[in-house]
Amino acid sequence: MKLEHRIAARYLKSRNRNSLLSFLSIISIVGIVLGVATLIVVISVLTGFTNNLKEKLLGTSSDMLITRFDSMPIENYEKVITDVLTYDGVEKVTPFIMMQGLLSSNNNVTGAIVKGIDPNREAEVSKLGTFMIDSTLDVLNDNINNVPTIVLGIDLAKTLDVEIGDELSLISPSSAKRGPFGLTSKMKKFIVVGVFDTGLGEYNSGFAYTNINALMNFNKMQNSATGLSVKTTKSYDVNKLALEVGAGLGYPYWIRDWISMNKSLFSALELEKYAMFIVLALIIVVASFNIVSMIAITVKDKRKDIAILKSFGASTKFIRRIFIFQGVVVGVLGTIIGNLLALTISVILKYTNIIQIPKNVYFSDTIPIEMDFNVYIIVTLAAFLITLIASIFPSHMAAKTGVTESLRKN
Repeated sequence: MKLEHRIAARYLKSRNRNSLLSFLSIISIVGIVLGVATLIVVISVLTGFTNNLKEKLLGTSSDMLITRFDSMPIENYEKVITDVLTYDGVEKVTPFIMMQGLLSSNNNVTGAIVKGIDPNREAEVSKLGTFMIDSTLDVLNDNINNVPTIVLGIDLAKTLDVEIGDELSLISPSSAKRGPFGLTSKMKKFIVVGVFDTGLGEYNSGFAYTNINALMNFNKMQNSATGLSVKTTKSYDVNKLALEVGAGLGYPYWIRDWISMNKSLFSALELEKYAMFIVLALIIVVASFNIVSMIAITVKDKRKDIAILKSFGASTKFIRRIFIFQGVVVGVLGTIIGNLLALTISVILKYTNIIQIPKNVYFSDTIPIEMDFNVYIIVTLAAFLITLIASIFPSHMAAKTGVTESLRKN
């Protein structure tokens, strides 16, 4: 260990003569510990919420959606699917039919979006099957007494007051026809065979899924689909791929990727994360002022020692390094303990249900947390830089201490 480091360590350990220095050292370390731990945990929680929301959204939709600008059905969609699959980065494609209508049970009537899917191919482009409660998407392949099946969002099922095996009707007001008894809407019966819970209130309360063939027959859309869901490989930039596929298919096809469809939401979440980083980093900045005070008091208390060192030929750089090292030691110690505290809290939050939150508000019943070690590295470097800068000014003042004046005062 270098001489200046040994002297700085001696100053840190020797606190018998000045209890204020000891108090400031402890406060400096505690302040940095709390600042580092709070910053890491909050950023990890925000990242966890973002990833959780992203997973929920991707679970109910695909990486890319292909529809038409004029909202007309895509005719001969199998040919379009074949063309889309020729692009590098496109893994799977499946058709869907989406319509708005009224769902009527024996107890209630409510509006909903009904989406017709191919149950076998849907599992290849989305994670909808993972949200099913006590069943799978395969139940949509069944017809019960020639009546097609349907699965409902958990909140939608509660609104309609239906259970598995109950019957309900899909009503299409847009296709109403005038008859001898007034306007008559098309209706089709379905049997409830499953319930899903995505964790997103909008989907749970307003979405239902059925077999695509049932909606084809209901809407007389043979060999046509509302759109196509596309699954891409992870190694490809989905935004760039969407532009490439759009340019290839041309008008009237409209290709949207999941990033552009949720751009405002995720931009707001990212902005919130950066804002929280800046705000919470101020805790470390405030704690660094204690380091300034600690070094300044140490300098005042050790004027005689500084004068003696200078009389023996110690340079100003040597004196400066003593006190910079003293501040850095406090900063490093506080940062290490803060990292360990943050890791402990993160593990507790991740693997226990110690804190419960409203699922219908936060899309999760526990606090989601993402332990990204890049966050630990960035916060550690930021804390080290702040404490280093805080140590420079008082150390510079110590190096300017005059020999004669210091010896006369002591």
